[in-house]
Amino acid sequence: MSASYQGLLALLRELVASADLSSLLTAVLEGALRLIPGAQAGSALVREGEAYRFVAMRGHNIPLPSYPLSLEDELRWYGGSLQQALQAQPIISRVQAERSGLSAEDRQTLHPIYWTLSLPIPLAHRVEAWLCLDRLEPTPYPPEALPLAQELGKSLGVVLLALKERENTQARLEREERLARVLAVLSTFHRADLLWQALPHLILEMVGRQRAVALRRVEDGLEVCAAVNWDESLGQRVPPGKGLSWLALEERRVQIVPLEHPQLYRPREGRGRFAAFVPILDAHNQPAGVVVAYGDTPFDPEDGAVLESFGRGVGQALARLEAQAAQARELARLQALAQLSQRLTEAQSTGELLQHVVREALAQTGASSSLVSLYRPQEDVLEVVAAAGYAAERAAGTRHPRGQGLAWRVLEKRSPLYLPDASAEPSARFLSGQRSKAAYLGVPLGDPEGRIVGVLSVDTAGTGGVLRPQDRYALEALARVAGVLLSRLQALEQAYRQANNYQALVQMSSDLELLDDPQPMAQRALVALLGLSGLHAGGVYRFQPAMEDPQRGQAQLQVWHGRPELNTLDELVQHFRTLPVYLEREDSLLGRALKTGQTQFLPDYQAWEMGFGALKEQGLRTLVVTPLRVRNQPYGALVLVSLQQEVGLSQENLALVEAVARRLERAWERGLHLEEIARTREDALRALGLGLELRDLETKGHTDRVVLLTEALGRRVGFADLEGLRLGAYLHDLGKLAIPDAILLKPGTLTDAEWRIIQSHCDIGFGMLENLGFLSQTARNIVRYHHERIDGSGYPFGLRQEEIPLEARLFAVVDVYDALLHSRPYKAAWSQEEALRELRRQAGRTLDAGLVEAFVALIERVPSQEGTD
Repeated sequence: MSASYQGLLALLRELVASADLSSLLTAVLEGALRLIPGAQAGSALVREGEAYRFVAMRGHNIPLPSYPLSLEDELRWYGGSLQQALQAQPIISRVQAERSGLSAEDRQTLHPIYWTLSLPIPLAHRVEAWLCLDRLEPTPYPPEALPLAQELGKSLGVVLLALKERENTQARLEREERLARVLAVLSTFHRADLLWQALPHLILEMVGRQRAVALRRVEDGLEVCAAVNWDESLGQRVPPGKGLSWLALEERRVQIVPLEHPQLYRPREGRGRFAAFVPILDAHNQPAGVVVAYGDTPFDPEDGAVLESFGRGVGQALARLEAQAAQARELARLQALAQLSQRLTEAQSTGELLQHVVREALAQTGASSSLVSLYRPQEDVLEVVAAAGYAAERAAGTRHPRGQGLAWRVLEKRSPLYLPDASAEPSARFLSGQRSKAAYLGVPLGDPEGRIVGVLSVDTAGTGGVLRPQDRYALEALARVAGVLLSRLQALEQAYRQANNYQALVQMSSDLELLDDPQPMAQRALVALLGLSGLHAGGVYRFQPAMEDPQRGQAQLQVWHGRPELNTLDELVQHFRTLPVYLEREDSLLGRALKTGQTQFLPDYQAWEMGFGALKEQGLRTLVVTPLRVRNQPYGALVLVSLQQEVGLSQENLALVEAVARRLERAWERGLHLEEIARTREDALRALGLGLELRDLETKGHTDRVVLLTEALGRRVGFADLEGLRLGAYLHDLGKLAIPDAILLKPGTLTDAEWRIIQSHCDIGFGMLENLGFLSQTARNIVRYHHERIDGSGYPFGLRQEEIPLEARLFAVVDVYDALLHSRPYKAAWSQEEALRELRRQAGRTLDAGLVEAFVALIERVPSQEGTD
């Protein structure tokens, strides 16, 4: 078998797995360009209706054309007859550009094509697709190209048939699945009017078309009651016996027709080219209405059976609903009024209560949606806190400034408002974005003291229904009960919040007592405040007054914390890291807070005329600035913000922020006091070390030098207890206080007995420190083991390797280096180069090799210390 035919088989195996016809043809084109000798470019087209659409193009210098080509265009380019095309016969022909069917612009842009090999792909007595392989050189195709293309064409017919059968099977399964899903949805409706409103959406879900309309039987005619993508107003009527809607009802079967059908009533352009009329019959097999779907492409023959089942399912659902509607509404009304108080009393929170209320409002009225809007006096807005029914998800949480929305008229007049058509009111807000005829009823929501706290409203948006006079009485009764329970639950929730806030403050205070570092203190306070206030981010700023003008300066961000869901935190920190401060300017909230010592609060920074543009661009909304003072001096400010949306803060919230700020101030003052104690303690130990230095005739500065180098080496190797290293370095020769001067200062050679006394200073020093509880084990280990050597030659115990504590091995490197670098009564000072050479020589012998390596690298980074004190 030749390589070309092997490649063809491999291509066919690849094509079998194609997901759809477009991807199949794209893969065919790419494979044919690889396999057919002489093919250098090409295109693939698929049939759509009576025309052909480009799905792929390779090797040409024009974009994929968006316009269709006719069968006549393709046959001219093919150069053969339709009969030849239906037999999948490929033809090679010399190109005449004007026969291509391409636009004049594309023909001018396209680089020259000399030969084309056209391969038709027939299916079910129609040419389903075309594969055009082009040669861009004057020499013709080689002889083997045509047989190979013919073999490819025969095989493609089989592959295409399998794909079509698979697509048809899948389409049938999808139709059945959509039908089952829609029939299941039909069973969930409890009101006939809502079902009629949903029918256009449901039929579109069934058949995947563009437009749909539902016509309901009203008296002796059909009236448009709901539609999707409909360019005419609802309420239009179709007289009895006119049009295909009545024909479908009379014949009791679905009518699928092109829109050129002569019986179509009042045909309109723009609805599509085909339509399906589905009759809906009631329980008595009488006309109840029609649902019509419009599309630009023909309906599949199998759509008819699915739509027949859909029509029967709708009729059954409507029959069930209509039979139950009147009795169910009245019974539900009586039961709801009797049990209203009991049900609402069971609510455990205001949110749960108000959600019960809006659902109850829908049940008590003929409305499609219900809202509870509470008045927020600080922002002077009405906020929708509970919603049910039509567009509930879009309504919940929206905030309406004064004058925007019908609920404001109810609130301001303190009386019910009924409008048969709210779309005629300029102040009405439609959450769907489209004004449509809808009835509105709103009643005030009051507390036991007579204060109006919000509005309970219902409307028929989305359905266009009406509200009856008795709905007002039911809604007012519901509002009275809800107002009393709301007031009680709000009082309970406030008490819970205060208790929780107190508990959080106690926990935070306890946490602050365990912290010494100001950074973790501020971080812990910010975490607590964001959790209690609902704000999004916050920071602690340190005020740095300008040297030339103390009335201005900068606030530098010290600590920042944001909620985890705040994705832009890093970017925000860059904008908020440094803020200007002007103590005498009204537009500087930080300056005003520091000058007055009072918290500054802006509910909405975007509405503040003096706000900085850069901060507004970052979406800054709610802003709280609380001054911080440490030891009665201005320290900085605690800043809390919300982003993109306002966060309502009560006086209770602001008092909480100030309480946390005062607690943070006390924690910092305690931390500063502890720092001073530690500093005083370290100064005392340093003085003791300097005294030892003088008595032991050490070179001047030895103590400070070994302390600095020990801490630097410890930091380089990642040693955790740096303070222990410093204190141990100060006190390393403390035991020499107990050594007699005659021995300690003896200029000559020591006897063995005297040398043993000198060696005892390590144990003596360790014993002197035994009762100093503030000293860590690190410091004690340096004092006791700093003369040990890793080869066991050191004292007092002759320890080896890892037996010697790390801190003692670390200090030994520093101590030996400083001793080598500086003169002693018994030796001259070595150069730094000599000292480092000696350290390298002792590495792995008497000194820890890894620590020596780290120390040498540390020393070589800084200027030479030769000859310095």
